[in-house]
Amino acid sequence: MEVDFDDERAALIETDRAAETRLPVAVIQTARQRLTMMRAAPDGRALRNWKSLGFNAAGGADRPGPAVRINDRWSMGLRLDDLDSPTKVTVTGLQEQR
Repeated sequence: MEVDFDDERAALIETDRAAETRLPVAVIQTARQRLTMMRAAPDGRALRNWKSLGFNAAGGADRPGPAVRINDRWSMGLRLDDLDSPTKVTVTGLQEQR
């Protein structure tokens, strides 16, 4: 699956400039793992079915779309484009849960 970024802060997570995001190290490491898992997924159904990914189709109270749980406090907002071939997921941003 192809992964794109709408949010510059989220795009920095996979680079050497990840410290510029001012996110905790544990959040950066887990977000990198989640992005690796998303790239390995053959389609959107796999994202929904992998329990370890922490996919939530409804998002949350402050984020209306789908999201992936990073930890208890952070989540990564997504937009799924199942019509494209290959399937594409766009990271819309990182959100701190309150």
